[in-house]
Amino acid sequence: MDIDDDFLIAPHIKNRKSRQCSSRDKFLFRSRLEELKIYEYLLNLISSGIVNHRPIQILMLSAELLGRSSLISQLAQRGVKASEDRQNDFEDMVEKCSKRIVKTVLHDYVAPLIEKGLNRLTSRKTSSLVVRLKEVQKLFKLTDNEASILLLYYLISISAILSRFFIQSFDHGSNTNILNLSSIQILKSYGHYVLGISRQEVIKTFSNGNLIKTSLLELDEDDKSLVVCEWCRDYLSEANKQPLDHQFFKRETVSDLTPSDFEIGEDNYLVIKDLLKSKRRCNILFYGSAGTGKTSLAIALAAASRKELLSVKVHESDDIKKRMQAIYATMNIADRNRSIILVDEADELLNTYDSPFAQSLTNKSWANNLLETHNCKVIWITNRSTEIDPSTMRRFSFSMEFKALSSEQRLKVLSHEIRKNGLDSLFFDDELRGLCDNYNVDAGGIVNAATLFKSGKAGKKDIALRKIRAVLRNHEKATGMKKPADRSNNEYSLEGLNTSHKLQDVVSMVRQAIDLQKQGMPLTLLLYGKPGTGKSEFVHHLGRTLGIKVDMKRCSDIISMWVGETERKIAAAFREAEENGNVLFFDEADSFLFPRSSAVRSHEKSFTNELLAQLNSYRGIAIFATNDIEGLDHAALRRFMLKIVFHPLTPDGNLHFYRKLLLPLMDGSSNMPQQEVERLTAIANLTPGDFATVRRQFNFINAQDVTHERLISALAIESSHKQGTKKTIGFLPDIHKQRW
Repeated sequence: MDIDDDFLIAPHIKNRKSRQCSSRDKFLFRSRLEELKIYEYLLNLISSGIVNHRPIQILMLSAELLGRSSLISQLAQRGVKASEDRQNDFEDMVEKCSKRIVKTVLHDYVAPLIEKGLNRLTSRKTSSLVVRLKEVQKLFKLTDNEASILLLYYLISISAILSRFFIQSFDHGSNTNILNLSSIQILKSYGHYVLGISRQEVIKTFSNGNLIKTSLLELDEDDKSLVVCEWCRDYLSEANKQPLDHQFFKRETVSDLTPSDFEIGEDNYLVIKDLLKSKRRCNILFYGSAGTGKTSLAIALAAASRKELLSVKVHESDDIKKRMQAIYATMNIADRNRSIILVDEADELLNTYDSPFAQSLTNKSWANNLLETHNCKVIWITNRSTEIDPSTMRRFSFSMEFKALSSEQRLKVLSHEIRKNGLDSLFFDDELRGLCDNYNVDAGGIVNAATLFKSGKAGKKDIALRKIRAVLRNHEKATGMKKPADRSNNEYSLEGLNTSHKLQDVVSMVRQAIDLQKQGMPLTLLLYGKPGTGKSEFVHHLGRTLGIKVDMKRCSDIISMWVGETERKIAAAFREAEENGNVLFFDEADSFLFPRSSAVRSHEKSFTNELLAQLNSYRGIAIFATNDIEGLDHAALRRFMLKIVFHPLTPDGNLHFYRKLLLPLMDGSSNMPQQEVERLTAIANLTPGDFATVRRQFNFINAQDVTHERLISALAIESSHKQGTKKTIGFLPDIHKQRW
């Protein structure tokens, strides 16, 4: 059936036949439909019980539409006269009217005239407003009554006449308001008088809540009045020329990546593939670190499934209501068998737990209801999952965590982008690997760096590498991602260290533990001692020597402001290390294993309890290092099979690290006078870290200017800064006055 204006007329008005009458002023209305609907609203009012309570105001509305002269004549015929000094003054005559006379004029004269106007305006001609309203109705699955209410409020927003009689309370000191429809309660109680439907139908319409749930009607933030939302008003008025669906989602372009380009595991892929292929609705959750390829995988999955991917738009105002509205609209449009919906950046939608730092913008009942009642295939993406209520998590068909990219994963992404942009002939594999080892960036940063040189126009390779490094370096800085520590140097040495256990034996023990990991035999070590004594470097030395990856966790990697997130990160660290067969290394262990007996805050006990529980069930290699063993929970100490103390260097250790780290800085002979040897070995409390610090200081000095005296004096300065350092034996220059 063709779309026409007639579908909007109330049933009791349709098919009335009478002679055509002319409109008083065509400039009163923007469109034929607007004129028709306002005539209809007036006739509904005259035919309803509201005429007994607001007859004067309804007569004033009639005068706006039909002109005052004819109504003055009707009032005069019924014996109503204006004051002598105000002849033919409509307002003066109305003031002298009784309600009975006004109602008679409305029923006997105005109503028949309005019926003629309605018959004249009703036609089969298509109206663009009707077409657009029908599209909105279909998109949001509105009933005819809901569409009629939406149209009423749209017309109120553009019509000065309707605004004056149905929104504004006073006009130039005279009360012209028939009903204040800015209030949803007034609409529920009296809106049926205007709309020409029963009160029960209006109440039923709002009990379903579709108009409010979809935010098509919303409360204005300034005066709390009920209004049509901005985008809908613009769309109905044709101020926005874009197709309706463009308001809510975009169709993602096909990626040249395939699911096999992502390290998600074959079992995970098979599950996701089955869910997307099935005829049932499904909710898939991708969560984890930003920039790890969650969105790219969703695009690749849609392409592999031969389905279109509809990505719900994030409104530029970041308005949560507009986001929810876009989700409803996209779900209504999507074909379950041919479409996949992508809800990216869904943190504020799904994280419904309140925390001391943030308040949820939605609630779990909304999230749970949406997950259970839609009829689509939806992929949800969030960076943070810790505030998702367990009842919400249970409603996901499948969920998968995405971890920060490893160096190998970064290399895979970079190699792909280099090939895609025709640059693979420019770089050697070791050059690409060096970029990935040295810059801890996400997939987005790698893509940006590679696409900068699209079409192979990078020029010379050294210039191209410099540019890529600049992009990666600045992306790393902008995203706050930590630069991976360079552990490739060979400056570390077990020889010369001063420890409670022979470290070569410890290396052998860890090697055997690696072989026994498959049998579920754990190994836990505690390394403690003063800063710089080589604890952390020993763990990385183990990794290099034994060819096993070290998962290092510091306080900044684990502690979170979100309630429960720290405990989740602790559990995840143990789980990942055990699954991957890596060494789990907690540096600064006193930041985690708080003494529970002296804990001030409840979360300090919670952190310790979680760590101890994980240690009890862990079946891998875990190493903790701390500078302050007194700062550890005493119950934790018995969880460690071996406790190794790292002491400051012995005199022989001083000499060993001097020769290994500092002698290479000198130009010429490396022979040390005996006097300098004695000075060096007399310095107490030195650590390998002190030698590394002095080496960095002298890296900026010409080799011919470096002397034994200056190096040893610098070491003495480092030692003097430590508490409890005893004075050295023998003569030592005033080290704080050494000239550089």
